[in-house]
Amino acid sequence: MLFSSHRLIKVLEIFVLCAVLIALFRPRTGNQAFSRIETALRHLSECRWKGMLFAAALPLLIRALMLPWFPPPQPQIHDEFSYLLQGDTFAHGRIANPTPPYWQHFESEYVLLTPSYASQYQPAQGVVLAIGQILFGHPWFGVWLSMGAMCAILFWALGHVFPARWALFGACAAALQFGIFGLWMNSYFGGAVAASAGAIVAASLVRVRTEGKERSSAALCAFGVILLFASRPFEALLWMLVAFSTVILWRPKNGSRPAYRKLISSFALVFITGACILALYNWRITGNPLVPPYLAYQRIYGTPQPFWWQNPLHVGQFRFGVIRDNYLNQLHLYEQRYSLPAIVDAERERLRNFWRFFVGPFLTPALLFLPFALRDRRLRPWLWISIPFLLDKATYHAWFPAQNAPEVILILIILVQCCRHMAVWWRSRGAGMAVTRQLAFACTLAIVLGAAGRAAEPVLPNSLRHLPPIWESLYPARRLRDDVNARLQKIPGKHLVFVKYSPDHCFCEEWVFNGADIARQRIVYVRPYTADSDEKLAQTMNERDVWVVEPDEQPYRLQRVSPEDLALIHSDDGDLANR
Repeated sequence: MLFSSHRLIKVLEIFVLCAVLIALFRPRTGNQAFSRIETALRHLSECRWKGMLFAAALPLLIRALMLPWFPPPQPQIHDEFSYLLQGDTFAHGRIANPTPPYWQHFESEYVLLTPSYASQYQPAQGVVLAIGQILFGHPWFGVWLSMGAMCAILFWALGHVFPARWALFGACAAALQFGIFGLWMNSYFGGAVAASAGAIVAASLVRVRTEGKERSSAALCAFGVILLFASRPFEALLWMLVAFSTVILWRPKNGSRPAYRKLISSFALVFITGACILALYNWRITGNPLVPPYLAYQRIYGTPQPFWWQNPLHVGQFRFGVIRDNYLNQLHLYEQRYSLPAIVDAERERLRNFWRFFVGPFLTPALLFLPFALRDRRLRPWLWISIPFLLDKATYHAWFPAQNAPEVILILIILVQCCRHMAVWWRSRGAGMAVTRQLAFACTLAIVLGAAGRAAEPVLPNSLRHLPPIWESLYPARRLRDDVNARLQKIPGKHLVFVKYSPDHCFCEEWVFNGADIARQRIVYVRPYTADSDEKLAQTMNERDVWVVEPDEQPYRLQRVSPEDLALIHSDDGDLANR
């Protein structure tokens, strides 16, 4: 719940406080019902495929039931539009698209226009969105399916570390904490694919120690690493380092030497196959199999800025001010490394956002038992593995939950172990188990009330109109671009919309994003470039009505113009309203 409001967090903290107080003073409350549920889940978890099916179904069914009141989200940020372009491209059966005519008008954040028109991102999330678009007619359903798959894989992976019932607990905790109202389920930014890949790699490192499963485990490890390269390349390098260190340091109990040749051959077969597919992807977009699209984009536009331990990227010229402003903003964030107070503030903000998304109020009481978990010898290897990932996130200029997705399995291992210690705390009174049960119930109740509140919003009496702001932060806000889209959709024909920003327009409110098939797209958004180029673009797309939108006016302006009138966009006053 990364974007949960301060008010919502306070409400959830009250839920937690009530749950803890009930558990401490009335530990036997609901014992019979909880015991029945736990017995059923224990039996379910003992059969691996049934446990995986339940873990997958939990977030999918709950989120599907909420669709009438909480429909598929509208894209909000630059990255989402870029991923949607990628998914649309794959759904059309292409890796990349031809460069559109007068391509400068189509320049946008995290989108390449030359030598091909494509997203800058690695392909994994785009494949997920394409699956949703092909099977269900909407890319979000690919996100929906990926969250179910993630929870199933987390149960399978945690089952190699914990007893089955606690593996199911961890998978369900992930579903409830960030699998239903979380950013990964309710945006197009991604996260579930990389989290699944990290879990596959971690589980394969445990599984490889099982006699007779060495080769299949090595192949699984390679598959997970390739999936990470297709989503989060730097974290893929870190997991590869972890994997090779584990294999080198591993010594079987019988004292025999590991069959390194078999392990390496199994790993190499899958890895090389996947690497060739990614090289083909790079070649079709950038023209060079060794240059991924995000590096090609970074060289042109200077974003995203690199890690603090790398040299900054400097770009001298930009055609458009909003793209330059994004570059300058990221350069400013990068330069915070020169200021100790700025670094401290940045790390504090990252920790706060990390807590809100991955832990939240409901799992926070378990962290009180972290000192006990740290004494567990079996947990120490996972803590050591976490160190390079911590350094990775601490030395980058920005933070989003997707960046921690490959480490979700490590986060859950620590949290589940803390919950296990909490469950046996004050055993004579049963307080620890009661706290665990009541927190799980409170979390479920909060989700139900949030969904019910949204459903009841239209019929709430005036005396209760103060309630919706409590949960409204769970739902992406509607953008002005969405309203303009809806208005133009009602007008027959195709439309070419020139977006005229004011000089102080925020780069975070970008409008110029389009799909893979621009020629067939009903509404195409472009930037004014030069008077001559604007007119030629309008003439090239002469089957479209030409519009100019000025989103920064109060109220915004949307007006139909002739190609000749487009020159007024570049005039000193730019007043199209009085032409």
